Amino acid sequence: MEKRVKMNEYKLYLVGSVKIKPGKFVEATKWWNEKGAPDILSKPWTKSLKCFAGQFGLGGEYDIEIWQEIENYAALDQIDKWIIEDPKKAAEIREMWKEANDLFEWGPNRLMGDWPESSLLPEQ
Repeated sequence: MEKRVKMNEYKLYLVGSVKIKPGKFVEATKWWNEKGAPDILSKPWTKSLKCFAGQFGLGGEYDIEIWQEIENYAALDQIDKWIIEDPKKAAEIREMWKEANDLFEWGPNRLMGDWPESSLLPEQ
């Protein structure tokens, strides 16, 4: 009998960094709550969404990070497919996000994932 090894489920995140432009905090917060976050959460490949802000000035140049949890690596292909299959809707969404350029300065993005092997907790 062949022993099957269960593949661990890893969490993957698309991480964006951003800072709010001077004097735009109220507008930026309103835009994010009404348009930005709802758009990200509406995508079928999004599992969760969290934002983190640097504390005590220790966040670096871009002191806000947006962590969008995605299903798996195939989600990246789903995003491409969605853009190709519905270019009109993709263009509308792109225009909506362009509004944010007046409110935010976007920093680097990255793809992050769990590293379960790094746990220092004993196995139970």
